[in-house]
Amino acid sequence: MVRSLCLAAALFAVATAAQADNQSSNTNSAEERACRGDAHRFCHEAIGDEFRVASCLIEHRDRISHACRAVLESHGM
Repeated sequence: MVRSLCLAAALFAVATAAQADNQSSNTNSAEERACRGDAHRFCHEAIGDEFRVASCLIEHRDRISHACRAVLESHGM
């Protein structure tokens, strides 16, 4: 459960980082970059809600990029 919440928080950062150009350097992590495009492509309606974005990416696991899928797998998702 804790791992899921950490993943959700990371994915929320991915979604919000794409919306703001002046985010701190923390929003440019490799995990965020790996999932940013997928979050906007498949989960644009969920942007702003970290849990919905995470759930959406998991639902679209078969369609997301290999890099984003690896992020999900690294968090046990």
